[in-house]
Amino acid sequence: MNPPMLIDRFNQFVDHARSEGVVFYHSGRLDEETIAAIGALLRRRLQEEGGDGAKARKVFATFMEMAQNVLHYGAAEEAGDGSEGKSGAFSVARTKEGYQVMCGNSMASDQVPRVRQRLEAVQGMDPAMVRQAYRQRLASDEADPDSKGAGLGLLTMAAAASQPIAFAFEAPSADGNTFLFLKAVI
Repeated sequence: MNPPMLIDRFNQFVDHARSEGVVFYHSGRLDEETIAAIGALLRRRLQEEGGDGAKARKVFATFMEMAQNVLHYGAAEEAGDGSEGKSGAFSVARTKEGYQVMCGNSMASDQVPRVRQRLEAVQGMDPAMVRQAYRQRLASDEADPDSKGAGLGLLTMAAAASQPIAFAFEAPSADGNTFLFLKAVI
């Protein structure tokens, strides 16, 4: 492809991102260091956007929960150098509804029924139910066998969101993984 074509394609991407209100976008490998750097960059972008403090904190918390989910539950992928890692795509866009925080990543297909069940349960909760479930989870002495943390991630996202969390699964791929998409409107 010749350079003018590359510039045109890139300009189309930038124009589309602007028209969709994209404040931040990342696609690629993740580790704790990368998440911290992205988090700092996202905070700065939200400040530049003039987002109010409470809403910006909710957007940031939602992004962090999504990123941690990719890191803890995403399917490992092999890079060109032979190393394994987790990867995902993240987008934060400002729309008339508020901020849309979106995430997509591959996960082991055998985990889909459990994840779907959890997402559907949280999706069906009203704000009071989310707060109650969050408090119960905090007060519980039982460790969540399916969680690598306190089991509060989905509840944290649901509490921050102004509408139910949207999700979708793509059909399993040949490698035995399924692509998960999440969207929270803050």
